[in-house]
Amino acid sequence: MAYYTVNKTKIKSNIDKLKRAFINKGVAFQLFYSVKTNFCRPVLTAVKESGSGYEILSDMEWEKVKIFNPREIVLNGPGKNYDLVRKILEKVDFLYFNIDNDTDFKILTKIDSKLLAKLKIGLRVYLNTSGVWNRFGYEIMSNDLIDVMRRVQYIKKMSGFHFHFSTNNFKISNYQNLLSQIRDFCDIFKLELEFLDIGGGLPAANEFIYEQEVYQKLPALVSALFPKLRVISEAGRNIVADAVNLEAKVISLKKTGEDKFQVNIDANIMHFQCFFEKKFWVEYKPRNRSNKQPTEIEIYGNSCMQIDRIGSLIIGQNPEVGDEVIIHNIGAYSYSQAANFITKIPKVKTYE
Repeated sequence: MAYYTVNKTKIKSNIDKLKRAFINKGVAFQLFYSVKTNFCRPVLTAVKESGSGYEILSDMEWEKVKIFNPREIVLNGPGKNYDLVRKILEKVDFLYFNIDNDTDFKILTKIDSKLLAKLKIGLRVYLNTSGVWNRFGYEIMSNDLIDVMRRVQYIKKMSGFHFHFSTNNFKISNYQNLLSQIRDFCDIFKLELEFLDIGGGLPAANEFIYEQEVYQKLPALVSALFPKLRVISEAGRNIVADAVNLEAKVISLKKTGEDKFQVNIDANIMHFQCFFEKKFWVEYKPRNRSNKQPTEIEIYGNSCMQIDRIGSLIIGQNPEVGDEVIIHNIGAYSYSQAANFITKIPKVKTYE
């Protein structure tokens, strides 16, 4: 049977690395892990043990994190509802409620005045430029945003701004542009903010091409523009991508040529949806190392789909049923999007 393997130590290390990047620039920083990225119990436990919080979008996610007794929660997304907000407010000290549509205002008007003190209201904004998501929130510096801000002030003082460019769209120029406009907006309307909520989209901690931008340029930029604000990050991929692997076994094989084999494992690409991003890598661990000749293998999943081809390798011996195949770096959007397809979703094991 295949297993997801969670390295809790790696998760905590990734969190610490991101925290220190901002703290070292003098920026107050707090992580609210994006639960949708991977909500298996060991991941959520590691986040709790790191002293971090959770960002959720649904009742289902609240049920998964409330057992950890979080004192603060970030609530986002189009699926907010009054009953969920009320349940959260009854359990936490503070709820960060980021408005991104008109219906959110109706929810706020229903909340008991005694619970309003627990709310920290943010406005989700977006930058009107190519490649940036504009489905959620309001365009920065637009007339719509001005109208929305007045409606917020009528209910309760606004506490912060929230934004999320898009998954895997990390351009420091976008941050420079949007943060500058947020600062100008605050100057024009004499706003005093408590927090700046930077949404997800940060690349994985092991994507070294972004090392300078994520851990040097972005913290320095925030420090220069908002030196006194507390920064919230809803990082998910950055925290778990390289901390979860998939361990599988060879269940069948077929010789397809001279020193060539096709092998099938007891998992498939529907068990790690990040397959389609092609950011994983495959390790082959034979049970026996008898012969020492280069052999080419193509690795397939156990499904009935032609596209269920995981990759090819050159190994030093003929493959055998029972050999182990480890698919590395599948922590982001795999467990949380996995499907019971052909075989059940793999179980979870934990490594410290």
